[in-house]
Amino acid sequence: MAALSIVDLLLPRPYDGVLLEGDAPGQVRVRDVVAGSGADLAGIRPGDLIVGIDRNLLRSTVHAAELLARRQIGEAVPYLVRRAEGVEEVRVKLGRRFVADPSYFFACLLGFAFFGVGTFVLRRQPHLRPAQVFFLLSVLFLTFLVCRLRPTSYSWIDALALHFGTLALLFLPACFLHFFMIFPEPIPLRPRVGQPDFTRRRQRWVAGLGAIYTLPPLAFVASIWVSVSRGKPFALISGAPAANWWILAGYVLLGFTVLGLNTRRLSSPRLRRGGTLVLVGSVFGLLPFLFAAVAFPAALHREPWRFVVLAPLALVPLTFAVAIARFQLLDIRLVLRKSLVYTVLTAALSGFYALAIVAFNGIAQGTALAGTAWFPLLFALVIVLALEPLRRRALVWADRLVYAGRVSLQDALREMEQALSAQVDLQGVVRDLVERLPQLAGLRFAGLYLLREGRLVRVAGPVELPAELPYLPELQERVAELRRLVHRGELSPLEASVPGVSDLCQLLEQSGVELLGDLASPRRRLGLVVLSDTAGQLRLDDQDLVLIDRLVRQAAVALETGLLLDERARRAELERELEIAAGVQAQLLPDRLKLTDGWQVAARCRPARHVGGDFFAQLPGQRNGDRAVVFGDVAGKGVPGALVMMAAHEAMQTLALTYRDPATLFDLANRRLYRVGSKKGFVAVGYLAASADGGALEYLVAGQPAPLVRRCDGEVLELPLAEHRLPLGALLDGGYQARLWPLGPGDLVLAFSDGATDALSPEGEPFGNARLAAALAAAPRDPDAVLDQVLTAITRFTRGAEPYDDITLVAVTRDRESTPCAESS
Repeated sequence: MAALSIVDLLLPRPYDGVLLEGDAPGQVRVRDVVAGSGADLAGIRPGDLIVGIDRNLLRSTVHAAELLARRQIGEAVPYLVRRAEGVEEVRVKLGRRFVADPSYFFACLLGFAFFGVGTFVLRRQPHLRPAQVFFLLSVLFLTFLVCRLRPTSYSWIDALALHFGTLALLFLPACFLHFFMIFPEPIPLRPRVGQPDFTRRRQRWVAGLGAIYTLPPLAFVASIWVSVSRGKPFALISGAPAANWWILAGYVLLGFTVLGLNTRRLSSPRLRRGGTLVLVGSVFGLLPFLFAAVAFPAALHREPWRFVVLAPLALVPLTFAVAIARFQLLDIRLVLRKSLVYTVLTAALSGFYALAIVAFNGIAQGTALAGTAWFPLLFALVIVLALEPLRRRALVWADRLVYAGRVSLQDALREMEQALSAQVDLQGVVRDLVERLPQLAGLRFAGLYLLREGRLVRVAGPVELPAELPYLPELQERVAELRRLVHRGELSPLEASVPGVSDLCQLLEQSGVELLGDLASPRRRLGLVVLSDTAGQLRLDDQDLVLIDRLVRQAAVALETGLLLDERARRAELERELEIAAGVQAQLLPDRLKLTDGWQVAARCRPARHVGGDFFAQLPGQRNGDRAVVFGDVAGKGVPGALVMMAAHEAMQTLALTYRDPATLFDLANRRLYRVGSKKGFVAVGYLAASADGGALEYLVAGQPAPLVRRCDGEVLELPLAEHRLPLGALLDGGYQARLWPLGPGDLVLAFSDGATDALSPEGEPFGNARLAAALAAAPRDPDAVLDQVLTAITRFTRGAEPYDDITLVAVTRDRESTPCAESS
């Protein structure tokens, strides 16, 4: 519609030179007359009312256009004009239509400039709501400036364009306020799903927007209704009711307030500067226009005042364009290359030179100096020499404005590289890479991934980066071979040959990663450095990338040094803590064990590490003065197993003070361990005690291997086990039962944890039950000697290798009497 409005004004057709009054609907009233036109020569003046053309009474402006279309350019047509002094007929010579109104073409240029900025924003961010609203705002500005401010004539296109301009004016205030409610930071129009008041906030937001957009059309309809009901024409300003202009002024002022508040609350200095620039440009661009349109509406239709009113509007698209280019508003990153900046600057200086030459030639025109043959050449030379300092200053200004950070960046990177060469603090290296590097290089972010257990784990960087990245050794080898920073796009050719590269590229693209750097020392590969693109309008050139790559390599060496020192410090601290824990755990084990008179018992516990998950303890027996031995093996070793062991040890000790029956004791301990959440660390427990009559061994096994019994004649057997023998903490109901085994004098029972049979030789072969039974059969009869013999056999079998699991052994025997073993049996 805007293009049609402009083309219509440029088409050759018969034209009288009359510009109609747009605020007088239903009448053909003259607002102005083009100087030198047929109407001007015929004496038609502003304020005249044309009531007839070619001796036909006019019904409308469309009727006037039809009458003029029948005539040819150059014909004289009679006009009937009504003035204050009466009605007069004049003859108007029709000329070729032209519009000598430069301010209107300036308004058109301004409207299309705003539309161009809006289209650029929408194409860069088509799914961003502020970009969508800004594009709609630019469309309304274009329609209003081109269609509503056009010189009014007779054609039907005239009326159609003016109606479109009025329609744009009705929705322009609401769209303006709507945009500044969600700008400059991309704020979603709806609250986030999952908030408690989501539905209520959404309803309030939609209702508020509906009211904002509905008020201007309602004011327009109300003005027409009041005018019709009273029979009087309502006041118009540029074709729209005055009420709509006041609504526009109120919405604009409210929008400025909202924009100021939104800008103040922003945490990003870059966005705050961009929002402030847009606010300043909008205030100084829109307020003069609104003031003139409301207070002096005639200024919108009179030259040269209309140009004075419209000129400040150029600040609005100009400040938006500068803010987008320099501060990346609406998340639009625009790259300004040095050649482009200098080309634009050269064109501007050339235009300034040409204007200066034309202006001074005009001043010197008619003088004696201007009549000399050498004047044009000498004059041009003087202009160039006079303006040469201006050119140099302009180049310096451009360098400082656009490229000021380049030299300081390179100097800062060199200083940072020297500082890293002496850096051994791990946190300092990470801080320099992730915090200082983006600030110096103008990047939006940097991230550091370290190689841990076959995965690249993020240890520093924004939370928007993935917590982990897949480690692809072949890909990292190729990146290392390039010996430079690699752009993300350079990985695409490897997608077919290296599995997993496609998924990695997709992750990096979603996170905004542009550059990758291999983080490796001469001894090992440490990880990966990821970098975003620049936060400003300049890209890093090759020299900057070389400096950053050298910085990353220096940081790799410093990082490895820091990691080694940190690992050694943690290992020393851990060893000290484990030694303390081993001492505490050893104190929990009793020095001497006792069952009852006539019985001997011994126990050994060898942890696989500093601390272990095996234990043995002395508990009260069922008869006063008797004792029982309980031993356990937690499903695990090291510190986790030790913690569960201590919980099980404490539970057994506490419950045994009240419940001395082994079945009841095990059932209650099982329930306690199950309820405290130790299901991931089952506890295999065994119980040994002398029977009430002292002639048998009472035992209960829950998850432990079956104990071995060596009869006095040397035969080794396995003790039978009860039906239910799940470890403690596995199920809520264990159903534990104790059993008896007659133990004669000289018989010996060896109870053990699975660490004894699972001990591995260097070839990976387990010690097994057979070897354990053989070692028991060959051992002396004293319980302590039996345990020493068995542990020696296991050590000899494993040949000093690191134990596979904790080992606990308990040996119980009855004292031998004077009766020979065979007779007593």
